[in-house]
Amino acid sequence: MVHYPKTAWQGALDRHSSTAQAPVPRAAAARAGVSVHETIVDFLEAADRGSALDRYGRAFSADSVHELRWCLSGHVDERLGSVDVRGLHRRDLEALVDELAAAGLTRRRLRAVAKSLRALYDYAGERELVAHNPAARIALPDEDDAEQPSRGRPQPSRLRSVAVGADRAWVGVDRALSLGLQVATLCFVLLALFFIAESL
Repeated sequence: MVHYPKTAWQGALDRHSSTAQAPVPRAAAARAGVSVHETIVDFLEAADRGSALDRYGRAFSADSVHELRWCLSGHVDERLGSVDVRGLHRRDLEALVDELAAAGLTRRRLRAVAKSLRALYDYAGERELVAHNPAARIALPDEDDAEQPSRGRPQPSRLRSVAVGADRAWVGVDRALSLGLQVATLCFVLLALFFIAESL
């Protein structure tokens, strides 16, 4: 029977299965490299136990853990799980968010993914698996659009100007119609008085 060499992904799974009960010491983990998948598994287990804390030093609520699991075990692990957790940069994470946005993920879900990535890398930083958090300043696609509008899309300030101009135009039309109605009413009253006077 031929034994093929294991892929990096299979190796990562083997390492995870053999170290799930006994986390790898920090120094050894830094030397060997830890995948995004392993970091996600470790982080979610710690969040379940209440030992992983958010940026404010609080344990994650049950709802927060559920959202972290949905974002990280699904979207992030599916696309980036086999990558070394130290090998990702901000542009890689923003590319993931852009891909999810193009796939139709709502802005609320995109924000949840971005927040989950920040929490994951905060945890990785505490374990000294990474030197910095590449997810700290992830920009969502529509936030980028707001800061740097595309050529084909009117800028928000222009939209406001158009709206203000339209409002003013309607106020002018309304005033003109009101004045015209008053003049017509006055003419009608004068005409009625004239006919009444003629009939006497």
